[in-house]
Amino acid sequence: MYILLLLLWIAINGKCTLEILIFGLIITTMIYIFMCKCLEYSPHSDTIVTKNILHMLIYLGALFVEVIKSGLAVLKFVMMPTIHFEPQIAVFHVDLKNEFLQTVLANSITLTPGTITLNIDNGTFYVHALDYTLAEGLQESIFVKLLTKIEHTMEVQAHD
Repeated sequence: MYILLLLLWIAINGKCTLEILIFGLIITTMIYIFMCKCLEYSPHSDTIVTKNILHMLIYLGALFVEVIKSGLAVLKFVMMPTIHFEPQIAVFHVDLKNEFLQTVLANSITLTPGTITLNIDNGTFYVHALDYTLAEGLQESIFVKLLTKIEHTMEVQAHD
């Protein structure tokens, strides 16, 4: 994170002179210390993110594919007004313990066209879908599988 903050500093300044680099090192150090003390951030978090970067990239790819597929499904409803859709509220439970990963799942569902996450209650998701076909298989979706894998690797790394 420290390196990313420093690179952001250099990018914002648009050039890299000795003065900008020294001042950036000082500012970046102060921000990083603030993050560690006040925002409960730790260098251990950096190692977890670094080790999970491949899983996260795969997740982003899957999210992109699902957004396209759902977008085409919604487009079908829009372009063919004779097709009647049946809105539905899907309720399902997911065994993700990490609240951040539950939020990632909820946001991923909301990002896919035709669905919106209404609520999460202790791992139980309430999702409104434009049509029942868009709500089918949410509990066993690629999102859940990949996030479960990420959670498992995070747990293993936390014990190391």
